[in-house]
Amino acid sequence: MRKFRNLVKNHTSVFVFAALAAGILCVVITGYVIFSNIGAIGGFLSAVARVLSPVIIGLVTAYIIDPLVEFFEEKVLRRMKNAKTRRTVSTVIALILVLALLGLFVGTLIPSLISSISMLIDNAEGYYKTIEDVAEKINGIGFGLNINLEAIENSVNNFLGNIVNNLSENFSSVLDTTKNIGASLVNALMGVILAVYFLFSKRYLLAGVERLRRAVWTPKQYDEKTRFWNRCNDIFTQYIGWNIIDAIIIGMSNAVFMLLLGMPYAPLVSFVVGVANLIPTFGPIIGAVVGALLLVLVKPSYALWFLVFTVAIQTLDAYVIKPRLFSSSFGISAVLTLVSITVGSKLFGIVGVLLAIPVAAILSFVYDERLIPWLQKKTSARAEKAPEPLPAPAAPEKPAGEAETKE
Repeated sequence: MRKFRNLVKNHTSVFVFAALAAGILCVVITGYVIFSNIGAIGGFLSAVARVLSPVIIGLVTAYIIDPLVEFFEEKVLRRMKNAKTRRTVSTVIALILVLALLGLFVGTLIPSLISSISMLIDNAEGYYKTIEDVAEKINGIGFGLNINLEAIENSVNNFLGNIVNNLSENFSSVLDTTKNIGASLVNALMGVILAVYFLFSKRYLLAGVERLRRAVWTPKQYDEKTRFWNRCNDIFTQYIGWNIIDAIIIGMSNAVFMLLLGMPYAPLVSFVVGVANLIPTFGPIIGAVVGALLLVLVKPSYALWFLVFTVAIQTLDAYVIKPRLFSSSFGISAVLTLVSITVGSKLFGIVGVLLAIPVAAILSFVYDERLIPWLQKKTSARAEKAPEPLPAPAAPEKPAGEAETKE
């Protein structure tokens, strides 16, 4: 036994190196297995997401509506003493208000959108005539420009013909797409129903989670993680709620402007502008381009005035409206915003784009308030444990007789 202990003591570095090499080897093998089966893992996660999609939709819907419920519960009905009754009445009022807004949206905006799209299709020949006139004017000006209208017309006809042929040849794909749309609508309906149950059962569900958290974490860990999740919740609710209000303001302002100037497609263009405004950074550009392309076919001056108004309202939105709505800045730089939007779009599509800024804000405050203080604490602890440097040896004193001799 003593020989074994001596062997271990004399070869400690060998054992440490072997353990480190084994750990690195395990990480490499695990990474190779994951990346070699990334398709199967992605398919498994997609299947799980499809199965849980109604629950996910329900949770997201309940999360979005819950601030409205809390507003009625804490502000409007705060004098109601029975907490359970107050929660139930607040939930019912919030659901009725949301359903009324959806009904108003479907009853007013949807018919206007359908009318605008129908008018857009009916006037297709007139738009082509407008393009033809503009091309003839450009050809008449000269400067070596010569637009071949016949070639453009043939290209458009070939493109439309290919679409029709693909639809007829891939009829089964069209049916599959229709089936998927129907399944998505069913999942959405089930998700809304589950959201209602989640809202009514919020207290019960949170109580169960609370018991689990207190059983797993120490009181100090519980307090720290509670503050962390409350901060994350504040960021998400503030961003989602005020961003929706901002989009409504921009869309309605655009509709009023277009109606005052008598521009066509006001509901369609304003809806596109409002929805695109939900997308950070690139959304206003998308809305402006789509609106200008639709209006330039009717009258180029409409497109010009629309672009001037878009630049003005987006400037006002960036420097006045959003700073008022978002009372506390997220505190993230423009570079981090662009990086988060790019990475979010690549990983999660449009959902990643919409949630890129709040996620980046959370990562930023985790870096500033958690990671940096933790590293500073570790550095201070290592500095305290480090041995104090030995004092420098004093220079030897010279004998007195030697000094007198030199003089």
